[in-house]
Amino acid sequence: MKALWTVYLLIFSLITFAQDNKSPEYPEVIRKYQALDSMFEEGKMITYGKTDCGEALHLFVISQTRIFDPSRLHELKKCILFINNGIHPGEPDGIDASIKLATDLLTKPLYRRLLENTVVCIVPVFNIDGALERSCCSRVNQNGPEEYGFRGNAKNLDLNRDFMKADSKNTFSMMQMIRQWDPDVFIDTHVSDGADYQYSMTLISSQHNKMNSEMGKYMKDKLTPELMNKMKEKNDEMVSYVNLEGNNEIPDSGIAAFLETPRYMCGYTSLFNTFSFIAESHMLKPFPRRVDATFNLLTSLIEVCDEQGKKILELRSLAEESDKKEKYFKFNWTLDTSKKELINFNGYAAEQKKSNVTGGMRLYYDKAKPYKKKIPFYDTYLPSDSVIIPRLFIIPQAFYSAIKLMEINNVKMIRVQDDSSTIANVTYIENYKTIKEPFEGHYFHYDVTTRNEEQKINIRKGDYLIYLPQKNYKFILEALIPRAVDSYFCSGYFDSILQQKEWFSSYVFEDLAEKLLQKDQTLKLKFEKWKSDHPEADEYSQLNFIYKSSDYFEKTYMRYPIYSIY
Repeated sequence: MKALWTVYLLIFSLITFAQDNKSPEYPEVIRKYQALDSMFEEGKMITYGKTDCGEALHLFVISQTRIFDPSRLHELKKCILFINNGIHPGEPDGIDASIKLATDLLTKPLYRRLLENTVVCIVPVFNIDGALERSCCSRVNQNGPEEYGFRGNAKNLDLNRDFMKADSKNTFSMMQMIRQWDPDVFIDTHVSDGADYQYSMTLISSQHNKMNSEMGKYMKDKLTPELMNKMKEKNDEMVSYVNLEGNNEIPDSGIAAFLETPRYMCGYTSLFNTFSFIAESHMLKPFPRRVDATFNLLTSLIEVCDEQGKKILELRSLAEESDKKEKYFKFNWTLDTSKKELINFNGYAAEQKKSNVTGGMRLYYDKAKPYKKKIPFYDTYLPSDSVIIPRLFIIPQAFYSAIKLMEINNVKMIRVQDDSSTIANVTYIENYKTIKEPFEGHYFHYDVTTRNEEQKINIRKGDYLIYLPQKNYKFILEALIPRAVDSYFCSGYFDSILQQKEWFSSYVFEDLAEKLLQKDQTLKLKFEKWKSDHPEADEYSQLNFIYKSSDYFEKTYMRYPIYSIY
């Protein structure tokens, strides 16, 4: 380590920037971590893959043992905390707070003692692309800093909607990083939008109902309350993220726990039995106050990892074993509004006054009228769908985009060595809806319904088999079950099956249709019933019904191309 005065100079340069409503530019952020890397053997900057703007993604790891091999650290039973910053670079509170955190962890005995059993991984900036597009004004609701990055990346994607579909190189690189480190605890730092209230910090905890049962109980009853208590001890009381329930415009009527589906980074990490959180500092609080609140939350989380790391690791291990015994997979969770609890909430009176702009009435929060009262908190979700977990999936090699994502997420797959055939469960898409305008580069499908039937399928040399159970089974099922809200089907990965490839000419098919009805009495009865149910059907529609009910109709139309065996 270099001379002590050099260390003091470095520390001063690292912690002063957030005190004057300024956040450092991206190159400065990286230089600060590189300086820590060069001066402390317990800190190491690791470079991963590229982002869409061509920059490399970085990870700064703080390990008191000076071991930076994630496999070895897991063997040593270290609790690995993963902090992600700058997924939305216009929300830089975590970027600034994490530099101060890294500095204090490496230099101050009070914080260094927390690292005996915990390893801290920090992504300085995830959306480097957006961080390089600095301005003063894209976050119109936010109180500072003077300049900050932009929400979209180089492809104009919101990276916090990109997990599962992974359209960006940023997400590809991040998935590789997360799967390599397999964090025990994860937190993603943000700045909120929405209502006004007294708190500087709010918290999203991964929805406990959709977690492994023991992990979910621990998250709700122990982990989240302990974080709340530690923040209160630091005089920085926080509350659950203010996600307004139903059509409410103000918090007084109640808030609902936020459901982080797998498209969100926190929802993605929770698929791998990681205790996952989102920090949401309040947009209207001054920037230095928000940075302090984020720092307090991160230090509280490290304290929890230090105190409860053994229990956290134990629960993750038990969850992995429990997952192997699961027979059903529950998904597509919906809020149960019949269940609620009352929580303390520190808000401001929401009132109406005449707008000087529109002349109509406008909402405002009167800070001269603070209050503390009980409000409803809806924190129960129920699954609206479930499936029996198959023994294996069969993925044809033609769908290499899905296969690549499986590989990146450490899914164990077997490459078929010879051509063969088997009887498998085949899924047909019966109905679906599609959004009318693109969302993050996709026309997403929703309200998907399916039917299943057994068919003989051909398996070609080079196709892939995915056997279950395996460690990453929740990710596999959320990706490959077409009805799952963020599945590859809903993202449009398999849209080619939704288009019919062959048709018929009526004058040619007419004679064949007559022969089919004469030969197949079941088809004839089916056709007669259909005609009685559709008296308005024209001649072409009638012929089309016979065509689709015959062996001449293509088997691949609406047939989901991922097969399963139970």
